Amino acid sequence: MWRKRSNGMMRVMMKILRRVRVIVKLVSTPTISLTKKLKKMKNKMFLRSMPWGTIKLQPWMIFQSKTHFMEVFRDFCIQEGFAVSVEKADTTRFTAICLVESCNWRIHACVLLDGVSWAIKTLFSEHKSCGRLEENPMVTSQWLCTKLLPDIEANPEIPIKTLQRKALGIYRVQVKQRLMYKVRSLGRQQIYGGFDESYALLPSYAEMIKSTNPGSYALVTWTADSGNVTPRFKACFFSFAAQVRGFLRGCRPIIGIDGAHLSGYYKGILLTAVAIDGNNEIFPLAYSIVSTESMDTWSYFFRSLKALFVQHGCQRDDWTFISDRMRGVESALYDVFPKAVRRVCAQHLYTNCRQAGYSGTAFHDLFWVAADAYNPYVFNKAMEKIGKLIPQAVGYLDKVPEQWSRHKFDVGVTCDHNTTNFVESFNACTKPFRDLPVLSLLEEIRSWCMTKIGARFDKAVDIGPDQLTPYATKELEERSADSRFCYATNAGGGEFEVLDGHVKFPIRLAARVCGCGKWQGCGIPCKHAIRVIYHQRLNPTDFVSPYFKGAAYKLTYSEHIHPMPDST
Repeated sequence: MWRKRSNGMMRVMMKILRRVRVIVKLVSTPTISLTKKLKKMKNKMFLRSMPWGTIKLQPWMIFQSKTHFMEVFRDFCIQEGFAVSVEKADTTRFTAICLVESCNWRIHACVLLDGVSWAIKTLFSEHKSCGRLEENPMVTSQWLCTKLLPDIEANPEIPIKTLQRKALGIYRVQVKQRLMYKVRSLGRQQIYGGFDESYALLPSYAEMIKSTNPGSYALVTWTADSGNVTPRFKACFFSFAAQVRGFLRGCRPIIGIDGAHLSGYYKGILLTAVAIDGNNEIFPLAYSIVSTESMDTWSYFFRSLKALFVQHGCQRDDWTFISDRMRGVESALYDVFPKAVRRVCAQHLYTNCRQAGYSGTAFHDLFWVAADAYNPYVFNKAMEKIGKLIPQAVGYLDKVPEQWSRHKFDVGVTCDHNTTNFVESFNACTKPFRDLPVLSLLEEIRSWCMTKIGARFDKAVDIGPDQLTPYATKELEERSADSRFCYATNAGGGEFEVLDGHVKFPIRLAARVCGCGKWQGCGIPCKHAIRVIYHQRLNPTDFVSPYFKGAAYKLTYSEHIHPMPDST
């Protein structure tokens, strides 16, 4: 009880002392200045938040700090459409006048006695002799970023012209395109984080991948530590367990590779390895970020890819790779995979022909007849016509060491792709993220792969082991319709002769071989084979390659990528 009374008496005494100090201060102040101060203090107003378009300044408006004052002051200037010339600016005072010399507008603000709060002391005149500035120097990239951040968060790829229209429509300011690019970049940096911090988090990111997705391959490489020099990022390589196991179990043995330039602060190259599943959809296998596209970086990529296969018990090195004629790929590939077969993208090869001076509508048509030829006869006929049209082009194409025409493809691969369109499709999916910090980029790719593989994982549950994938079903239906115009003749011993127009094609049903070459090239019976199959009252599904059936599709998507927490 005694302690409670003593505490109450102490509080009363402290209040009395504060009042005495105020009275002493007032008595020591001259009467005239005291009267002025009392009048001003009666008009004081603590600033609360004001919506854009309603901001008004007046004398003795009090702000929480100098930062608060400067933010409101900048908003007011841009709202009213004028700029200022600063006369004095330090930690205790701020004085500015209108940028137009003929205008008498002036403001003075200073810090209050508490050393934190600020107040406007004087605000003189109005803007009567100056017009509105639409290109206002008070508008900075940071100010715009603060105002437009909600729009950038809603759509990080929001067009620059859209941001310019918003700035003009809402804030009545015209912003140059170059400045708005910087604003969008600052906004995305606030959303996704900085570039420097992103690289520092890569080791932890790799460990998180391994812990949440056991069996995954995550490698981050740094430059050698020499003395006091801090190691710098060199390269990284990632492949989730669901990706590599799905590829080895159920995909055809062909890998598309490509590189795409990053447009972020530190640039770099995104290298990707993409496969194709039984539904002819892209199946990302691995991806890597390196500094440049060279023989050394491609060697790093292929070595990591081989280590990935070895980690899962696969010693095979006769894979088929398809790519464009990129720098350093050939030497790096054969150093790591000596028995590999390399295809070159026919579209890129045609582009090279055009750059060499071989072009024209006739050459274009004949080139693609040769590239899409499933048998040597059609290929040689097309090349003969090219030789008559542009003799030098034949010599140029004969010197191409890679496979580019379908009749040369290994039938064991069961894939007739002669372009890298499926790899380009994956690159198109990563394009919106290639200017992000490296960790955000990797997370977007992981999220994209997780979503796609997860949806197909659920889809694979319902498909039967002998059921065809939707792609194979569609192809079989189209070829079945075309087969109605063919006529089959039984030659005995499981061999047949099919008449298609004026051309006859020999077929060996048990060997799954047609004279046109299309059946063995793609793994799905051609129209000639389907004619024979129907002639023998058999089911065409039984003659489709196992890669296009439910059993292989289930193996491809027998696992999915497990979710991960974010960096926080």
